[in-house]
This record gives sequence, structure tokens and C-alpha cells, in this order.
Amino acid sequence: MEAIMSDEFDRVVPLDELPDFEVAEGDPDVRGWEVLASDGTRIGEVDDLLVDTDAMKVRYLDVDLTSDFDAGEDRHILVPIGYARLAESDDRVIVDELSAADIAALPLYDHSPLTREYETDLRSRYDRDNVGTRDDTDFYASDLYDPDRFYSARRQSRGNPMA
Repeated sequence: MEAIMSDEFDRVVPLDELPDFEVAEGDPDVRGWEVLASDGTRIGEVDDLLVDTDAMKVRYLDVDLTSDFDAGEDRHILVPIGYARLAESDDRVIVDELSAADIAALPLYDHSPLTREYETDLRSRYDRDNVGTRDDTDFYASDLYDPDRFYSARRQSRGNPMA
């Protein structure tokens, strides 16, 4: 199925819907990796990556919640890419500032096209202290959407922080 880009808000699309897109060479494909909260609780696994097709960057991790959080339903949340970090040696993603108790306060992701209203609500729940740059001309000009934060431990462990 081809993703239709009808306006600027349809530009953030699940990677699974983009047959001509793939994870950059040298970067791990984290789909299927378990996701841990700050308290070490397993909250789910990465189901997909949401890609900004204009900027060619991952903006969100689509996390399929474990049965402890889903009440028997298939429930997903989005985690901004800069809010998480790799623990590549264990094939895990860590969300340092999100406890298991915080999950209930996050809006569910139902795989509908993202709206600016949904993304603004989501960002306000993660960016409680207005961390990073706020730029009205670029919604994603914030540390929350900085992929270097996600990959930083990996790049530092290789001795090349600019890779």
C-alpha cells in the first residue's frame, strides 16, 4: 500500500508503509527490540519507526505495549526518538525519563495519520520542562526529535561521536 502525502502532516509515516525506505546502513533496525522504562520495567517492544519523509529522519518509535499495560487490547504509544536511547549490546531501547507509571498518561497511537493536534499533545507530555529549542517554523526543532540523542551511546562507544 502506498502512503499518500496529502499535506504536511502526512509526512510522518510508519517505515513499514514506505517500501522505498529502509534503516540507514550501519544503524541497527530496532524493530522487535524490547523497550524498558526508567525503573527497568519492560513496557513493550518497538513495533515500527515513524519516519519524517521530508527530513529523512525517524521521529518516533511505535511501541507495542506488553500485556501488563494493554488490558487485553493491542495498545501502542509513540516515543519521540530523542527521548529514548539504544542499549545495543542487549538489543534494547531504554526510555530513561519514563517510568512504568507514566504510561497511563500517554495518548494511545491507533495507527491513524498523525495530526498536529495529536503530536502537540504528545510533545507536551514528554517535554514537560520545554527542553530543547522551540521553533514555530520547525515543529521538530527540539531535543525530543534529535536522533543523535538516540544513537549517542552507540556512537561514543565506537569512539566516533560524530558518526
